[in-house]
Amino acid sequence: MGTLRSTSLAVALLAALPAAGGDLRGSVSFLGKAPVHAPEPIAKDQAVCGNAAPDESVAVLAGKLANVVVVVRGAPSPPAAARVTLDQRGCRYLPHVQAAPVGSVLEIVNGDPILHNTHGYLGRATAFNLAMPRKDQRVTKRLDRPGLIQVRCDVHGWMSAYVVVSEGPAAVSGPDGSFVVPGLPPGTYKVSAWHESLGEKTAEVTVPASGDASVSFAFGG
Repeated sequence: MGTLRSTSLAVALLAALPAAGGDLRGSVSFLGKAPVHAPEPIAKDQAVCGNAAPDESVAVLAGKLANVVVVVRGAPSPPAAARVTLDQRGCRYLPHVQAAPVGSVLEIVNGDPILHNTHGYLGRATAFNLAMPRKDQRVTKRLDRPGLIQVRCDVHGWMSAYVVVSEGPAAVSGPDGSFVVPGLPPGTYKVSAWHESLGEKTAEVTVPASGDASVSFAFGG
């Protein structure tokens, strides 16, 4: 009798446990011929910045598109805040595109031995405006509001970066177009894919009770 009761209790406890879910894996493609933009000539601080700035707006390699921010909407709990970094090296922002959960801390670094003025815009409003004259200077800013922050340098006008502050789990496609959003509970979600110059795509994805889900996006064409 005791054994039967213990077995029934164990079955009930297992039934009460939440299903494991899985990762959302996918890739982003670029259809057609990738655009080619000439580098922008540089006329100041050439010893640090070089003679020309590459166009980073559309990064395509073997038909795969990098720097696409994929956000999962409708997750039952928000992702944990993190600490992310935006560096300035060779008069470029590194990384060019990144995502961070709401509440994260953004550490801004000046890796160059010259003045940068790092100006972040959330829509038309200024999110931060920082004069950074010293090499290895570091400033932190808390990302309390969701949305797209566009970062520019008021000293070097070609410098640009994007930080997507998300309320849902997010990932950024790499040079091979791939991305992974880990650890999603089972369910059906709306997934958006945003690119700085090519716009936004959406899809609906169902994560099973056990195992991964997949989705692909295509831009251009």
